[in-house]
Amino acid sequence: MEYTKISPDMKLSEIIENDTYGIFRNYIFTYMTPDHYNCPLKEYGFEKVGFEEGLHRMEELAHADDCKGASFLHDIYPKIEQHEQWDKAYAKYLHFPAKTDSNEPTPYVIVIPGGAFNRQWGFIEGQAVAARLNNMGYTAFVLYYRVKQEPVVPLAIEDMINAIRDIESKADEYHIKPGEYMIGGFSAGATLAGEIGSDNFGWSVNNIPKPQAVFLGYTAVGMIDYAKTYHSLDDNDPMKEGLAPFLRRTAGPMVSNELIEAFDLPSHIDSTYPKTYIVANEDDGTVPVINSKAMDATLTNLGVEHITNIGQKGDHSFGLGNGLEVDGWLEEAVNFWQGK
Repeated sequence: MEYTKISPDMKLSEIIENDTYGIFRNYIFTYMTPDHYNCPLKEYGFEKVGFEEGLHRMEELAHADDCKGASFLHDIYPKIEQHEQWDKAYAKYLHFPAKTDSNEPTPYVIVIPGGAFNRQWGFIEGQAVAARLNNMGYTAFVLYYRVKQEPVVPLAIEDMINAIRDIESKADEYHIKPGEYMIGGFSAGATLAGEIGSDNFGWSVNNIPKPQAVFLGYTAVGMIDYAKTYHSLDDNDPMKEGLAPFLRRTAGPMVSNELIEAFDLPSHIDSTYPKTYIVANEDDGTVPVINSKAMDATLTNLGVEHITNIGQKGDHSFGLGNGLEVDGWLEEAVNFWQGK
């Protein structure tokens, strides 16, 4: 097909307002704010995050049905549950079918965008990654979980678990191999994805298939350390003000050490944790790289098979990371998952 032309100088608003991307344009950036709405694509790293590849795939799918791609958007919860609990209506996932010449069902990947549990950078950390996975021959699903509440992480975990159940129950419809999946995410999405292997929230206590692999992009896992830092700071310290929203969304407005501990991932995993791929940058100014290094050390001590790929430069929210030192991390993660 002939794709709509895009350029680095286009504003994000021009993409969101372009009906050629159908239903997918509503999930490029949830809970949009004017600073992002009016920002040119080049400010996000046009090549780095794969705007062309991702937008082309969205355009293909938006033209693949008679309802501008709406058939690829799925509720996690049935309508009756949404009526009984209003916020469940916000829990959804996008289906990106594999691009392959084979008629065989494919393994699949669940991709979870980040956004500090306040919103989701759905394109950079979801749709662009799904497009690349499709081009590699894998089916992908991008998860949109509940955000903004205090606490909301327990609800987001519930959304993740129920999304897996729903996807597995529709394996024939999605032409996927049941139980053959990798799950991962970025930033807050990686915090959420990591919980799939925890002893208090993960697959083992929720009666769902264990993922074959996990990938964690610039993850935040050291919740106990975050809470200790928070409580040690003066109330008017800007750093405390920056930590507060994330911690409140994790464990509630009181930022209780006891409640926070439940989400400290290194404290709640053992040697049964899935094989894991970690990617981050040393110069990350949003989530300190010490989180990724702490997860690496924990997995090493537990004897869990893993790869840790840390670049020097590239900061936060790099998604595919085209052109960075970590360029090719997704292909390496998939090969690691598939044992290649």
